[in-house]
Amino acid sequence: MDPLLSPLSRTDLEALLLLNRTPGIRVRSLRPFLDQGLLPSEILEQIRLGVNSSWKDSLAATQKVFNPEKEIEVCAERGIEIIPLLSEPYPALLKEISDPPLLLYRKGTGDLSDEAAVAVVGSRHPSLYGLDQARRFSQKLATWGFTIVSGFARGIDRSAHEGALQISYGRTIAVLGSGLDVIYPKEHQALYEEISERGAVLSEFALGTPPLAENFPKRNRIIAGLSLGVFVVEAHSRSGSLITAHLANEEGREVFALPGRVDQLGSRGTHRLIKEGALLTESAEEILETLEPQLRPLFSQASEGSTEPDTDEKELQFLASLNQALTLDELIRERKCAVSEASGLLTRLELKGLVRKRSDGRYERQIALPI
Repeated sequence: MDPLLSPLSRTDLEALLLLNRTPGIRVRSLRPFLDQGLLPSEILEQIRLGVNSSWKDSLAATQKVFNPEKEIEVCAERGIEIIPLLSEPYPALLKEISDPPLLLYRKGTGDLSDEAAVAVVGSRHPSLYGLDQARRFSQKLATWGFTIVSGFARGIDRSAHEGALQISYGRTIAVLGSGLDVIYPKEHQALYEEISERGAVLSEFALGTPPLAENFPKRNRIIAGLSLGVFVVEAHSRSGSLITAHLANEEGREVFALPGRVDQLGSRGTHRLIKEGALLTESAEEILETLEPQLRPLFSQASEGSTEPDTDEKELQFLASLNQALTLDELIRERKCAVSEASGLLTRLELKGLVRKRSDGRYERQIALPI
């Protein structure tokens, strides 16, 4: 078993924090040590002995300005969790990328093991059309049970987070390009608090890290890594959103792009992505249809006859209404609910293998409910 799969000792956690904070040290370069099964404290000792002279100098400089023991104490005081690579709570999809973060700082209640996630990203200076589409797509995807991942920036990112939060059960993850105690932009303070209560705010950067320009490409790989696919709403030709999309493509994730007006600067990036092979996307249904083959295995346990995996009370009540095969309209009348709520619940239950749509358009239950 990889040593980081087990709970780390205080010494190893402090060592991991030091490794994460030291410039030039990345998971990619530490692979030989990790493959040997070395603990963080053992890797740190190898660096101090001079296995890599540049790392040794960088580590010595870091230790003068960074105190991992204090970092742990402050995180505990502020309700910030430290999640090491390969530990149980670390996001499974993120582990798969070529250079995942050594650790994540996390504030919030959202479950990071949720792999049904889509990134919605775009310009910091969008059009009203772009803002509306980001919110609309995110809301629809959240209705179906997707977690919306974005970068907490102004513009499209903010609209994506807000769209997910408009759904009572909607989940969203914000990935920062700064420490979790440095809210940027400052006017997003209230949004930060809401996401912390309804989802999760993440960063790989130590507390106190300012939002430096070089941090954002690193943040973008996390956004792409957390997601089954990346949807770019609006982006100019040099937008950071294109970096996120290209990183997603390199990691084998789907890339979706919203077409726009040919005379708008914000359309140049998305049109370029479409020319490069991104899926031209006009509706949230197209994203769902594309990702559905990847989603079904995530819910395969549900088809074993148990309603336990991620089935909430509202879904159980909806399942109870299906004592016979019914159309969507009949279910809406039966449950006295909105079309959006009914279609969202049906989609989630279909993906979990609990409901199927027959050729005649009626929905039927696939399991026996407990009496």
